[in-house]
Amino acid sequence: KFMVLLKKDEQSEENRMNVKLADIDVDLYTLGTDAKVKVNEMEVPISSLPYQHPSGSIQIRQKADGLSLYAPSHGLQEVYFANGHWKIQVADWMKGQTCGLCGKADGEIRQEYTTPSGYLTKSSVSFAHSWVLP
Repeated sequence: KFMVLLKKDEQSEENRMNVKLADIDVDLYTLGTDAKVKVNEMEVPISSLPYQHPSGSIQIRQKADGLSLYAPSHGLQEVYFANGHWKIQVADWMKGQTCGLCGKADGEIRQEYTTPSGYLTKSSVSFAHSWVLP
């Protein structure tokens, strides 16, 4: 239903987030101190927020110092992105069905450090590195 990717921009050293929801790509990033958002490569001016995708399934709003994306029908209750901070909250119906840095999002903590190969690590650093894409 969804994929969330985080990447450090090589030039600005800032984090850039890409959220893939079906055939919709949403980019959340900062430029200087300003939060920016693009939907399918088209910039959405912050002044025009809140934004609702024509499908009605995605909404983007300003929240505190950052941006929040809501797409519960895609499995994402909220994705919050601000200067150096991010938070992903999955929809209740997705709990137990996720993987990656979210783990299974089911409240069970003993299996949360499972790598893509199914190996259970003891270190949060090893776990995070296992999910890095080449």
